[in-house]
Amino acid sequence: MIELKRMRLNLTGIGILLIPILFSFTNVSAETYRISGTATFSNSPPVSLEEVSIQCSEFEYDCHSFEGIAAETNRYGEFEISIELDETYDGAELILTLLDESFIHIIDLESSRSSPSNSVKQDIELEQKAPPSPVFTGLGCAFFVFAIAFLALFVRPRNQITARNSPRTRTQDIVACPICRGRLEKHLLIRHLIVEHDVFPDEAADLSRSVTIEEE
Repeated sequence: MIELKRMRLNLTGIGILLIPILFSFTNVSAETYRISGTATFSNSPPVSLEEVSIQCSEFEYDCHSFEGIAAETNRYGEFEISIELDETYDGAELILTLLDESFIHIIDLESSRSSPSNSVKQDIELEQKAPPSPVFTGLGCAFFVFAIAFLALFVRPRNQITARNSPRTRTQDIVACPICRGRLEKHLLIRHLIVEHDVFPDEAADLSRSVTIEEE
């Protein structure tokens, strides 16, 4: 009977000792931790609509529960990643990755709690430059084509430009057909003799040389 009482007293004492320990575990509560910032390329344009994700170092075990959590940047390069953690994660190292570049972030609960938005600011600047925009690429091609056409206008043969711009002189030589005495331009006489009078080409050439030009 005495031994039974002693066992009960011992169990009661152990229970009293465990109460603060259990209370300390139940007192640790999770809270939302936010990482926000703006991502830009090295030549200043924002990194739009790209994924910022959390990766972990090999031996950073505190980080692995957050690995793979990601957020997409908006058109201005702004992003915000939210994770749930408790005080045991304070000081843990996270790695933010964006377009194959990595950036270290140390969890800072004090800064998060003192911030009006409950977030820690971390801007990201990539080492790589922004790729050319498809709009500007299209404009560049259009400008290139226009430049070639503009240059081609000025490098055309001078005789072609002169021929187009100079007024035509219509002082054509008029002759009479030696067969039908019809009047026509001299350069049409050979064809007229061959087609209309069935004259052989060599004879037609001889006849065209023998005619005289008529005065108008």
